[in-house]
Amino acid sequence: MQKRGQMTLLIILGIVVLASVIMIYTFRANLFASEWETQQAISLSVPDEAEELHSYVSECIQEVVEEPVRLMGQQGGYLEIPTDEIGRGDHNPFSNSLEIFPGTDFETSYWFYIAANGVQQSQIPDLETMEIALEEYVDDNLVDCLDNFELYEENNASVGVVDTEVEILNDEVRFTVNYPVHIELEDFSFDFDSFYEEVDVPLGEMLETSIEIMNEENENFYLEDLTVDMLVLYDEIPFSWMEFDCDTEVWNEEDVEKSLKEIIMNNILAIKVGGSNYYQSEESDEDYFEWDALRGTNDYNVNLLYSQNWPLSMQVYPTEDGELVEDSFTEGSPLGSLMSTFFCMNNYHFVYDIKYPVLVSLYDEETDYTFQFATMVVLDNNAARENELEDEIADIEDTICADATTEITVYPVAVSDSGALVDLEEVEISFQCINNVCPLGETRGSGLVAEVPACVNAQIVASKEGYNNGIEIVTTLEESTVTVVLENLYEIEYDLRIVDTDGTTREATSEDTIIVTMTEEETGYTVTLINPNDENFIELSAGTYDIQGTLVSDVDFDIEIPESSYTTCTSNPLMSLGGLFGLDSGSSCVDVDTEAFELESAMSGGVDQEWSVDRDELADASLLTIYVTSPGVPENYDELDSVSAYLDIKIGQVEPELT
Repeated sequence: MQKRGQMTLLIILGIVVLASVIMIYTFRANLFASEWETQQAISLSVPDEAEELHSYVSECIQEVVEEPVRLMGQQGGYLEIPTDEIGRGDHNPFSNSLEIFPGTDFETSYWFYIAANGVQQSQIPDLETMEIALEEYVDDNLVDCLDNFELYEENNASVGVVDTEVEILNDEVRFTVNYPVHIELEDFSFDFDSFYEEVDVPLGEMLETSIEIMNEENENFYLEDLTVDMLVLYDEIPFSWMEFDCDTEVWNEEDVEKSLKEIIMNNILAIKVGGSNYYQSEESDEDYFEWDALRGTNDYNVNLLYSQNWPLSMQVYPTEDGELVEDSFTEGSPLGSLMSTFFCMNNYHFVYDIKYPVLVSLYDEETDYTFQFATMVVLDNNAARENELEDEIADIEDTICADATTEITVYPVAVSDSGALVDLEEVEISFQCINNVCPLGETRGSGLVAEVPACVNAQIVASKEGYNNGIEIVTTLEESTVTVVLENLYEIEYDLRIVDTDGTTREATSEDTIIVTMTEEETGYTVTLINPNDENFIELSAGTYDIQGTLVSDVDFDIEIPESSYTTCTSNPLMSLGGLFGLDSGSSCVDVDTEAFELESAMSGGVDQEWSVDRDELADASLLTIYVTSPGVPENYDELDSVSAYLDIKIGQVEPELT
């Protein structure tokens, strides 16, 4: 009887376990859904008597929420572009927005521009402001859609005030429309207080990607540098050169401006943003410029555009009566008058101040959604503008960090000599989303609980003195826990030795200088080893290192580098559209002459290798020996060239040694 009772108990337990598994599988969507998704599912459970009115209100809300989300993408994050107090006109042709089709209301906001008073301005929106704008739009416009008062009367319905809450996520925009509706019909009554609708577009992620592009432009001025290249490379734009010719040249300013507009249009159109979704054909390798504006990759089509119908401000010096004129070397000086007896020399040098807009457009094919904004390209005296908006950009990044809604728990740990994980205290933790770094604080005890912005493929970085930084990739769309491993830094003495062609090793002499850098490939941790050096100690952690080094030796007699002459050519898209698609090809070439000079020291060796080391090896070692190979000290120009060839094929390289 006892065995039969035990068997019955096991069968009952098995049935309970099986039923639990079936319930979890059946209701897994609800179990792992967010609070908003749970409330959305609950709100859809409506009695049949209230279904008609509920569906009518829901359809109206869906119709009302989609339009502003689309408009916000077209206008650079704004439903209403901020008012320019000066106003658009001849005195202010750019204003603070770009008319994509001049004379229409189809426009987008400048994220960077110079106002009519010459002051740099930034108009990059933040998520909170965008959410508030969407909330106000729904509150103001929903009633216009809900005009079927007959349906309300049939249901004896009474309604309250519309109050909308909006959350912009990476891949969707969520609307919680608090709109109390009470139905009272004979023996039936029902209330529905809130409606939950979403627009499936990547507005949040597109905003972050656009900010990354804008910050990269504000930091490194890629578009300005490309514009300078246009001035230098295209013959249609007189820039700077000298020629021996008694005939003087002049250029019509209007013609130069017209040519510049066409050149800018074609070159801006040829820009491809690295990390975005663009196709490169083998036939047109030279007909585009890749701009490394994104650190990661995405599936958006990113396009840049300038139209000849858009404004362009061009001021050129020197000009005279609408013409660009040269500065003749043979005029205005006694030396010039003397030289004019023998020949004519004309010196052409023009200084440009240029401003023009560029439209940056991101398109997501899956959702058919576009996010775009404009920026102003500015040259001042032939040079890229200086960025005066660093504080404003930092404020924007602070706003992104302040939009922290997702809880994350971080446990920093180290690895003991036995291989066990050990909790670390007093570790600084930071959160990096694209190019925005948010400090989270220092751990107290074994971990840190903090709120971070929603982000895909973000980085948690943990740092502590005596350890190499630990980095973990996380996605923070929902609450999570992450463990970050920090590798110990081991202090170790180093020695740099030279390997001769016969395989023997030797110490560096007083005439040798060795510089070696070791970069850990995963974390980017870098140390530099120098000989001679009074303090020959470094700190290393376990990992894989890229080792690059150079040996420079004094020579007993100077090595003469002869004068040389060569031609360098730069490929560039031609002014016609055909040049963009491989139908035409163009290049600008410059002759370069170098004078003879002598070297008192020369490269005589080096090292280029990859090396992996684990923590056990470092824990047991006290000395690291790095070897640089050398074919000998060069004695002439030809031997100097052979040293480079010797290092390129990596002859005689010896692995580093730990002892």
